[in-house]
Amino acid sequence: MSSRALPPTKSLSPEEMKQYIARFSDLRPQSEFYSKDQGIPDAAYQAVTARTLYTLMAPSQKAGPMSAQPLVKAEENLSVIIAECPPGDKPMLHAHFHTFEHFFCLKGQFRIRWGDEGEHEITLNQFDMIRMPKAVCRDFTNITDETAFLLVLITGKSEEDYNDIGFAPSESKDFKERFGDKVAERMESIGFSFLENEAKV
Repeated sequence: MSSRALPPTKSLSPEEMKQYIARFSDLRPQSEFYSKDQGIPDAAYQAVTARTLYTLMAPSQKAGPMSAQPLVKAEENLSVIIAECPPGDKPMLHAHFHTFEHFFCLKGQFRIRWGDEGEHEITLNQFDMIRMPKAVCRDFTNITDETAFLLVLITGKSEEDYNDIGFAPSESKDFKERFGDKVAERMESIGFSFLENEAKV
């Protein structure tokens, strides 16, 4: 028997429990919030992320560029996101510098690349998972001919840690050439960074 005293249990009504429930049918793509609120074109947001990101849970709406309107606000520093990817879809090669990103394949197959040029890779099959170390560039690509789903879990020590996503220098250059410096500045205003060659870690 444990000698540690535990507090009494709680009883929540169905109405009180609603704040802890995220229904997929209630989710809206993250790009909808930023393109409307920040003047960022859908094409630009979708170029840096998976085509469609749904945030089920995040510490708050300010916990990084993928946390607009989470259905569940977490007391702990954990973001839970579903990436819905058509065939061939992928985010830009990027690194997280203060948070850990975890990929769990829900449906389909994903090629996971890592390295400053994406020079290393493995394949995640259904129910496989990988935890990405900090400061390592990574991306994921749906390598099937059907829509695939990836569960993305991001953990940090504080809410401020979540504004830590930097895009690989070569892909940052390509983005600015395609969308222009003004759009890049708007992306930076929501927590993304475009890395220069000298910023490698």
